[in-house]
Amino acid sequence: MTAWLSANVDLIGLAVNVAMLGVWIVYLQLLLNGYRRQRRSSILITRGAGSGVRSRCLVTNMSVEPIYVTSLIATMISPEGRYEVALTDLRDLPEDLGADPRSTMGQGSLVTGQYIDLGHFDELLVKLGQDRPDAPAPDAVTVLELVVVALYGSSHRPVGAERHFALEPRAAGVRIVPQTVETQQLRSRRARLKLRRQLARHM
Repeated sequence: MTAWLSANVDLIGLAVNVAMLGVWIVYLQLLLNGYRRQRRSSILITRGAGSGVRSRCLVTNMSVEPIYVTSLIATMISPEGRYEVALTDLRDLPEDLGADPRSTMGQGSLVTGQYIDLGHFDELLVKLGQDRPDAPAPDAVTVLELVVVALYGSSHRPVGAERHFALEPRAAGVRIVPQTVETQQLRSRRARLKLRRQLARHM
């Protein structure tokens, strides 16, 4: 055995070096994946506390770092067409914003796990069409599309998330049904440009 090791010392050294290189590649890949996850925003738009129109619409930050929600844009779809409106620009707010200013304004900083409560879906639909004669009636809306626009990290470009909810009439009342299992994250260059165009329409 000793003679074989002596005769193949160069081959053994090469194998050890290759194995060490493999370990370092795996280690660096894990570090790179962790860095990418840290730099990626993750925003959830969910339905909570039920499945009907009295369920609540929640926006939660699941990113590693805090985000700052700058805008909430909703699109109501009805047989008559699409109607887009910015939730954060609907009305003048009272000076007393209550215990949760972020939910009242639809804006604000969220650390990991914090959420904004946008309220009940039926109240949200009424709020969207309030004092706007061209908006569809709440009971005519078939799909509600929600887009969250936020700032994340040091980037000056906005990131966002989008989710669509169908309003399906049932015997027990209208049911709010998410049209996708997950919230779509808007992080690509193309998606960010689209977000900027949407924001420009509501400035």
